[in-house]
Amino acid sequence: MLNMPICIEADLLVLSAAIIPNEDVDELGRLFKVPLNQDKFFLEAHMKLRPVDFATDGVFMCGLAHSPKSVSESIAQADAAAARAATILSKDEIELDAKISEIIDANCDGCAYCIDPCPYKALTLIEYMYKGSIKKTVERDAALCKGCGVCMATCPKKGIFVRGFKLEQISAMVEAALIGE
Repeated sequence: MLNMPICIEADLLVLSAAIIPNEDVDELGRLFKVPLNQDKFFLEAHMKLRPVDFATDGVFMCGLAHSPKSVSESIAQADAAAARAATILSKDEIELDAKISEIIDANCDGCAYCIDPCPYKALTLIEYMYKGSIKKTVERDAALCKGCGVCMATCPKKGIFVRGFKLEQISAMVEAALIGE
C-alpha cells in the first residue's frame, strides 16, 4: 500500500495453524442431507437470514463445521444454533407447508426425470401392479418436500405439480402481468 519496503522489529510473530475439514465430511453431509462449500465446510441456508440453519429442517451448525473462526465466534454461533433448536423442541407439533408437490398418477409414466434434481430428496420411484401389468410412478414424501417446483419444471408429462402453482395458473399470472404493461 505504501509502495515502499518497511521493516518492523517484532518481539513475537504468531502464525495460526491451518484448519481443514475432516476427511469423512462428505459422508456426514450426505447422511444429514446438508451441502458443502468448495472448501468442504458446511454451507448454511442463507448467509444473512439463516446463518446457523441448513435447507434441511431441524439441522443446525456452529463453530468449525461452518468455517475457521475464533472461540468467541464459535460460542456465539453455538448460542444461536441452540436457540434455533429450542424453538423447534418447544413445540408440541410442527406444521408442514401446504405448498408441496402433488403427483398426477395418470400422467406420470415413471421416467424419474424429477427424482435426481430434487434438492430435498423428497421423491422416490415406485412400482406396483395395475390391471395385470407393472406400473411405475413417483411417490412424494410430504415431510421432506418444500414445494420448490424443481420436479414440476423437469417433468415432461405434467405428472407432478406444486399445490397452488399448476401450469395453467402460472400461465394466467404471466398473461395478466403482460396485459398490465
